[in-house]
Amino acid sequence: MARKAMSTLDVAAWVNVWKDKLEGARLDNIYKPEGVDGLLLKFKWPGGQALVVAEPSVRIHETWRLQAEREVLPRGLVAVARKHVRGLRVSGLRQAGFDKIVEIEFHNGARIVVELLPRGIIAVVSSDGRVMGLSSTIEAKDRIVKPGLPYKLPPLRRESPFEYNPEELMEGASKGKDVVRGLIVGAQVPPEAAEEALHRCGIPKELKPLEVGLDGYRCVRDRLQDIFKESMEGKGYIVFDDEGKPAEADPFRPLRFERVRSYPTLDEALDEYFALARTFRPPSEDPEVARLKRSIEEARALTEEYMKRAEELRKAAEAVASRYEEVDRALRSAWKGVIEGPIVEASRAHVILNVGGVRVKAYRGEDAGKLILRLYKEAGEMEAKARRAREAWRSAEEKLREALLRAKARSVASAARSRRRLWFERYHWTITRNGLLAIGGRDAGQNESIVKRYLGRDDVFMHADVHGAPAVVIKTRGEKPSEGDLRDAAVIAVSYSKAWKSGVGSVSVYWVMGSQVSLSPPAGEYLPHGGVMVYGKRSYIHGVEVALYLGVTIFENASMVIVGGEDVVKRYSIAYVKLAPGETPRSEPRVIKESLAKVLPEDVKHLVLGVPEEEVEDRLPGRYRVLKAARGEGRTSLFSEAVGLWT
Repeated sequence: MARKAMSTLDVAAWVNVWKDKLEGARLDNIYKPEGVDGLLLKFKWPGGQALVVAEPSVRIHETWRLQAEREVLPRGLVAVARKHVRGLRVSGLRQAGFDKIVEIEFHNGARIVVELLPRGIIAVVSSDGRVMGLSSTIEAKDRIVKPGLPYKLPPLRRESPFEYNPEELMEGASKGKDVVRGLIVGAQVPPEAAEEALHRCGIPKELKPLEVGLDGYRCVRDRLQDIFKESMEGKGYIVFDDEGKPAEADPFRPLRFERVRSYPTLDEALDEYFALARTFRPPSEDPEVARLKRSIEEARALTEEYMKRAEELRKAAEAVASRYEEVDRALRSAWKGVIEGPIVEASRAHVILNVGGVRVKAYRGEDAGKLILRLYKEAGEMEAKARRAREAWRSAEEKLREALLRAKARSVASAARSRRRLWFERYHWTITRNGLLAIGGRDAGQNESIVKRYLGRDDVFMHADVHGAPAVVIKTRGEKPSEGDLRDAAVIAVSYSKAWKSGVGSVSVYWVMGSQVSLSPPAGEYLPHGGVMVYGKRSYIHGVEVALYLGVTIFENASMVIVGGEDVVKRYSIAYVKLAPGETPRSEPRVIKESLAKVLPEDVKHLVLGVPEEEVEDRLPGRYRVLKAARGEGRTSLFSEAVGLWT
């Protein structure tokens, strides 16, 4: 069964990573996240920022997936938090005891308390300890938490089970029916850590606690300490079950599982895990599709019924006509009270005739001629009804095609939103024609971070020859990039620069080796935030067009937006567009999606129509116009191979 919330170990690992990073950071704003009961906390510090999701009873971590709800007027906890703690600087981040509670304290003594317990809450607490805002009130035996009252923590786990000695672990485990439940319940070891420690020691978790022996608990103690130490490194892992569903996210590599995916940070693993856990549902038919399918079946059945009835009426008319005189004589006699000939049933209002094996109903006053006319008239009416039913059938089929396209597009959007996020997607990026990764900063802080963290001596540093352009790093793996690779990366350097807004047609780009770049200025000189020092000769690429190619490829069974030069985007995408500066706002990516869909066959249009608009918008440099749209080569497996080298 998939884990639904972070554990005490997850909380300890997360706090360990963020306590120094957030100290001194400013809480820039607070939002309500879309589809989540909680808060989005936007922190800023020199050279960086982070959006942290806090969801009571579930999680707290940095997120790249969640978006803020657009509010005309903030309400509830968001409004209270903005009033009392927005703009304050963080003075401390801590885990309460060794429990699933995180406290973010500000320089004036106010706090945000995020409880990840089963009945957890988020509380905004004043400097004197009183509750100013709550996600929900609590009235329990051990505490009452309401606005205006002093905030009271629940009973806490004070000690870390990772610090227990073997005897303490043995004593705690003795309270369980088996060793694993004893460690979890009695010693309060997080379940994932207890199972992993037993696995690493080779101890069956079904053993009775006393059958393990003190030496066994010594091993468990040592392995728990290993797990804790590894968890403090800040990396993340997701475990998948045999059906491909996410089972748990851990801050350590769980050796007891085979299907484990690793992530550079715990936050990336948690962000993806909870997105997958929320969206990984058994496939169900779209309600609109189901309704239209029922309409089609009903229209089809009516069409067949009306046509069958029309055929029966025509056969009856033809049978009567073939024995006209006999039927006419029998009907005239019947209306006088004499039943004879082909009449087999009679009443005051009608008679039933058997004419050559065909049963025909005639009403009082009808002779053979009138009967034939009525039968043909009713046959025509049935055929008209059949035509109307067939038209409804065809209309429903057309609507069904549109509904299926919309449903498939929604499915594509869901898969796209829940797919694995790659570490470099936080930056501007492209994959060059020879599979090299080029990343560029979105702001001055990212420019500095990219150079500091990712620029090696043998890598390439690139910058458009204009003020206000991203620092671009080409990761070379020690290989010499080709002229084509350099031009592919230059597209990123130019497109996301101020050249996009300036209206110029082309820009020059210079590049140097990483060994020529430094973040330290010469003695006595000043280097602005996000700036670098470049030493030695610069090489130039002249005439780089201010244009960006954007396409849609398939990565891990999900649609994904890629950008870059035409050679690259055409190769990897199923469809692509060429963009240039224009008048269409970034906030209207629908124009791009519709342009992409027009060049694709009906059976694959959903792959581009379902791409989340926010993902397209995120890759746009600014206002744009579509110069052309075309089919791509769709070499998606080649793209996955190229990406795999960098993840």
